[in-house]
Amino acid sequence: MNKKTFFILMVSMVITGIPQMLISQAETDGATYCSMKKQHNHSLLERDPLGPNSPRHSYDVQKYTLTLDFLDNFDSPYTQVFDGQAVVEFKVDSSLSSIVLNAVQSSLLITQVSGAGISFDHVNNLLTVQLDRTYSSGETASITIDYQHLEVEDGAFYVSGGYLFTDCEPQGARKWFPCYDSPSDKASLEVFALVPDEVMLGSNGTLVDSIVDAGTLEYHWLSEIPIATYLMVITAKKGYHRSTLYWTRPSDGASVPFVYYYGEDTPGIGAMAKVSNMAYYFSNKYGEYPFTKSGFATANDEFVWGGMENQTLTTLCYGCWNESLMVHEFAHQWFGDMISPGTWADLWLNEGFATWSEALWLEPYNYTNYKNRVLNYAGTYLSQNPGWAIYNESWIENPPSNNVMFNYAITYAKSACVLHQLRYLLGDEVYFEAIKSYAEDTANFKFKTAVTDDFATKIGEVAGEDLHWYFDAWVKQPNHPVYFNEFYFTEEQPGSWQAHFLTNQVQSNAPFFPMDLTVMVAFYDGTDTLVRVRNMENNEHFVFEFDREPGMLYFDPNQDIVLKQATTLLSVPQFNTFTGERLLAFPNPAKEQVSFFSEVGFDPDAKFICYDATGNQVLQLTHLSGNKLMINLDGWKPGIYEAVLMGKNTKTTCRFIVVK
Repeated sequence: MNKKTFFILMVSMVITGIPQMLISQAETDGATYCSMKKQHNHSLLERDPLGPNSPRHSYDVQKYTLTLDFLDNFDSPYTQVFDGQAVVEFKVDSSLSSIVLNAVQSSLLITQVSGAGISFDHVNNLLTVQLDRTYSSGETASITIDYQHLEVEDGAFYVSGGYLFTDCEPQGARKWFPCYDSPSDKASLEVFALVPDEVMLGSNGTLVDSIVDAGTLEYHWLSEIPIATYLMVITAKKGYHRSTLYWTRPSDGASVPFVYYYGEDTPGIGAMAKVSNMAYYFSNKYGEYPFTKSGFATANDEFVWGGMENQTLTTLCYGCWNESLMVHEFAHQWFGDMISPGTWADLWLNEGFATWSEALWLEPYNYTNYKNRVLNYAGTYLSQNPGWAIYNESWIENPPSNNVMFNYAITYAKSACVLHQLRYLLGDEVYFEAIKSYAEDTANFKFKTAVTDDFATKIGEVAGEDLHWYFDAWVKQPNHPVYFNEFYFTEEQPGSWQAHFLTNQVQSNAPFFPMDLTVMVAFYDGTDTLVRVRNMENNEHFVFEFDREPGMLYFDPNQDIVLKQATTLLSVPQFNTFTGERLLAFPNPAKEQVSFFSEVGFDPDAKFICYDATGNQVLQLTHLSGNKLMINLDGWKPGIYEAVLMGKNTKTTCRFIVVK
């Protein structure tokens, strides 16, 4: 049988293949604003480093009730001092006679405890309250802590120019009230805040009452829906403007107030109005908007960048009525607020979804807009990748600095791309069903917390397959795959063709990344077809059979795998110029060793010679045998090489690449 063979290399390149004009657009997306803000947040961390997430505890906080006196904070000299009282109600998980809370000593002076608390120690930023007896598992108790916030700028409680606001992520709540400051322990919140009567004050949940008395105003806010401490907020200003729009909840027709507080004379009314459309859109995708209120409040220039997705009351920088930023923060109401991260290692579930939601918001206008935004994210990641994984187990106990935790390239851009690739992996129908099922899972996630492994398990349950292989690689491994693929076509018999696709990852800074791969085969008759395979190990060889002659194969033609090194095509003949017999190098590129395969076997009288790119001979072997030849590449310089198999009347060539 006379087989015709053609062979083409796809050569890995250092360029990403994503237009720079797309990458530059990412500078104005909401995720960029959010990342810059959170990296900048808590600028005093050099003298007040992040500690462990929280003390070990054997209790579950049920509710915080805060009584706060802000009467003296809205006029010059704008003191940071206020008196507060925190009532902490908790349920005992296992027998305990004391309770340990976070309370930063440079910010909070504890004056007394009462209720079930009889004494306290305040050491190393931990407040240990001795209880009046030993409580058993299942019992509930309540302690009352009286305290004063000190005259200190601590990066969590801000007072200046008639503004007062808090900003807590990741561990700032412990600077303005004693709490168990971990995202894993969500609790209800009730706030009684006393301010001058010209001050408008917002907080989480619903405004229960506001009582005016002799020039003072007491606000009473209540959120019965549990909140993570980093999402608890006070935002207030003397002379705040307030606008309230109403969104009609589809399930019951109820009017949900969307409240906007702003100090600007000309607020972003257009952007405000679009939030109602966002509520309808994301309710359809993720399940109905989960809270009884939504709100946005702008702060002054001490809130330097972007926004903070406090539950039901997002803080924005002054004048930052940016649509993309508002989409990002509003999407957090589902992912971050309704479902909070179980640990700071799971932060990507917040920021990845909020960032990806910015792209999804563009999709109804044009799918290309969605895809271009995703490519922006990928381009930013590929050009700015700092080299660590999205998920880092050490962050569970010891979160890193803010510029690491909130790194835009990893926590935002790459995380969003992981979700985009999951969409490709599952297909739209299953993907959106899985995400909505996750968000509406009241038994496990809704108004609770999620960790990465549980999220992976949930998505897999809906998809009908175990998907931990995907998350373990793409979320828990650093960096990304660098594909170097080879393909060739053979005519097995008249009218019967095979396309051979050999996929190889050559990155040296990460293990293998399993993934579904799509290739497009184009035929000489002008038609083409897509073929999809699951690539679960490196150096796999796939064979596709066709009844018409293929002319070209394209890898990932739709750029579905956006987290990868880009490639370009280089046609290289790989066959015997006399007989059509092939000499094949694999893997190609190669790092430590390369193997050469001959279809007909190596002639003992033949010479095997390798030349570098300058034509210098670097290797010559004789007395060959078998059909496989393995060469150790120790000492070989990176570059392109040509292997030549010289027989008495034949010459077969093969190009290969050495990488380090």
